[in-house]
Amino acid sequence: MALVRAGPASHAAKVYNVLEERVPNAPQFASLFITLNRMAEKGLVSAKKDDSGGRAKRLFTITGEGELALRECANAFHALGGNDFVLA
Repeated sequence: MALVRAGPASHAAKVYNVLEERVPNAPQFASLFITLNRMAEKGLVSAKKDDSGGRAKRLFTITGEGELALRECANAFHALGGNDFVLA
């Protein structure tokens, strides 16, 4: 969800900043990066290299399949009585 809030074509550091703002005990940055890579392998996010501006960065964007999975997760959360899972 932090990726959705960070916006399309966001680098991992931007996603991590959003996560830190919302989660009191945010995981380590490396954990986020590993998770984003795994999500890319599963087709839930897309990753492309951005070589502009010196050091190459990977830019992540949620895919249609990722949006569907996120909505299914939110619906399940609400069905279980949760009420603070807000999309974007």
